[in-house]
Amino acid sequence: MAFSAREESPATGRERFDFASGGMPGEALHALLAELRAEGSVVPVRFTGGAAWMITRHRALATAFRDNERFPPGPAYARTTEPAVGRSFISMDGDEHRVYRTLATPAFRPRAVAAYDDAAMAALAHELVDGFEHEAEVDLVPRFAQRFPLLLICRLLGIPRDAEERFQDWALGLLSFPYDPERARRAALEFTAYLQPILAERRRAPRSDVISELLAAEVEGRRLADEEVLSHVRLLFPTGAETTASGIGSLVFALLANAGLWERVRLRPEERAWAVEELLRWENPVVSVPRVSASAPIEFEGACIDPETPVLFCIAAAHRDPEVFRDPARYDLDRRATELLAFGPGPRQCPGMHLARKEMRIALGVLCERLPRARLLDPEGSRPAGTVLRTAPSLRVALR
Repeated sequence: MAFSAREESPATGRERFDFASGGMPGEALHALLAELRAEGSVVPVRFTGGAAWMITRHRALATAFRDNERFPPGPAYARTTEPAVGRSFISMDGDEHRVYRTLATPAFRPRAVAAYDDAAMAALAHELVDGFEHEAEVDLVPRFAQRFPLLLICRLLGIPRDAEERFQDWALGLLSFPYDPERARRAALEFTAYLQPILAERRRAPRSDVISELLAAEVEGRRLADEEVLSHVRLLFPTGAETTASGIGSLVFALLANAGLWERVRLRPEERAWAVEELLRWENPVVSVPRVSASAPIEFEGACIDPETPVLFCIAAAHRDPEVFRDPARYDLDRRATELLAFGPGPRQCPGMHLARKEMRIALGVLCERLPRARLLDPEGSRPAGTVLRTAPSLRVALR
């Protein structure tokens, strides 16, 4: 069932629209991206106040994700994440990236994710629902979608439960860079001050948690120093918790906004994984992955790109490419798309993708089982929005 759209492209015109500006709820963003995609695989746009290029088509973007010579990932992340979270494997390239990625991601490989207890994850989701299931209505964004992934990471890290609420504030603060650098700096300082004694304690007495895994990891005789562990832990919150929270919000919206789908996934648990996959295609939490072109001029898909120019890898545009996906504007639970670019295919694929998918699937299972009569109260105000991260701004639902 297609979700109808009435929004128009911004009145200012796409030539002056800045893709870092936010907004663009529902199909407004996708109408603009369709215009750009019709113009070509690589088109000029504006981003953070300056000129940039955007890759709009699926085939071109799949190629670009695998081309680390023309589009090296490190420089873009060094500009956007390093000032707030510190130096981590995502802002490195070459052998350095390979070694540090291996050191930093042992707890997020497929085998490790499979070992995470589904029942423990579901218990956390049930714990959150316990707090509001007897209310007549609730906004599921602040009460569930934003809290579940954040609290899960806290517990995987072994963070004391009385500090979990503070971690949400710090995560949002870290994510505010570069728009609010002072808030990001303050969040990083407070986050670090809290974690340093925990690291010291884990070195003395390791536990079965992610911080202990990071401290113990060794590759080619190299181990992570405390500051390197802190950088990778700080990275988890804005990149892991916030994106998964966005995905949960949009997933619940898609299923409640399309008649019959909430009941369908409630009665057919085997379809929940496909509901997540279709959400990642229809409204991926990350609209575009920013990259910076190589230090020499390059040519890509007929575009001549100057050195060190911002390039937006637009997943949202590629996932609505009609050459790949039939009726792409429709959230279709019967679709079985396998050509997704949601987690950046290629050598820099997101190591947290298995955990993110599992979180969304388990969250959906608990919500539809505990809230069988959930009904959207404000469909218009719940449409996914955003031009960097994209999610439902609110999910006011009646529970009776």
